[in-house]
Amino acid sequence: MSTPTPSSRSSSTISEAPSDALIQLLSPDGYYDYLKIPKPKPTDATTNAATDTVPDEDLIKKNYRRLSLKHHPDRRGGDAETFRVLNRAQRVLLNPKLRRDYDLMGIDLNDVDEHSGDNNNTNEEGKEGDQPSSSDTIVSQLATSTLAGIMQLGIRTIMMGAVATFGCRFKILMVPMLGFLFFIAYRIFGAVKVAPANSGASFADMLSPLAIGVGLMCLYSGRDFPDLPWSYTFWFGEGLVVTMFTLNSVQIPKSSVLVVGVGILSFLVTLWLRGKLWRYVTVVGLETFVGVVAVMAFPIMEMILDELLKEKMRKVGEKVRLDAKLMKEYYQEKKTAVVSEDGDDES
Repeated sequence: MSTPTPSSRSSSTISEAPSDALIQLLSPDGYYDYLKIPKPKPTDATTNAATDTVPDEDLIKKNYRRLSLKHHPDRRGGDAETFRVLNRAQRVLLNPKLRRDYDLMGIDLNDVDEHSGDNNNTNEEGKEGDQPSSSDTIVSQLATSTLAGIMQLGIRTIMMGAVATFGCRFKILMVPMLGFLFFIAYRIFGAVKVAPANSGASFADMLSPLAIGVGLMCLYSGRDFPDLPWSYTFWFGEGLVVTMFTLNSVQIPKSSVLVVGVGILSFLVTLWLRGKLWRYVTVVGLETFVGVVAVMAFPIMEMILDELLKEKMRKVGEKVRLDAKLMKEYYQEKKTAVVSEDGDDES
């Protein structure tokens, strides 16, 4: 067995140094500890005052430059992963929002893999744009889908009101509307025929324009009663069109229970609508009110959810720090015991 040469031992020692630095960086609050930056008090880490100011920005940049020269991959003893995490540490400590999240848990959950080279949103100071938190993403998606559904429902209500109060009275308007709907059904039929089997398209997609067309014909024929301003034929057509418009506005998977529920509700509502313009205007006003309430409610929901997430992250951070402290004490005691045993053996 060959003994290691001095040069090989030297290179081995140098290669171990970045690993020690990386372990310290990835340990709880390691960004502060390794860069020798005083950590904000735990009570200050959750206040706006702490997240809006950078703690000793000059010291962060100074210590980062010194350590980056030491761990740069192009230098002897440097390490690419340690350099990457060190660069990330500087960005987190200089960014108020990222630093706030880091202070809560002591670990960087927003760390991204920079080996992909996606550094387009960082500037020369090492700062980067605020990444949306989980609460921002969840509430934003929910708000977008809800507001989109309300807007679509409002637009279709206006269309339905125009058709029920004016369009269905004249054959010259009914013919092009029916022709357009049957043309859409024909295009769907042609698209389904050439679509792959696993595309999810089916001939059932034709039912929506066809059902709306049947409803329009019932609206037109239901108006053709001189002695009756309203008939059950008109009611059936109005209810059918409202049902299809509502289902097309809902951005959730369709099920038989949903279809039946929306159908029953639509036919009950049309018993009150009865093709009256002022009633459709009332419905549009209610939908507008719901949209305004949603716009006001979602920011409040976002604030509440964000506070709940902060509290959960704070508790997890306390647990992580406690476990890391216990592990450090355990290994320190174990190392001390080993050194003591070695000393006894030599004596």
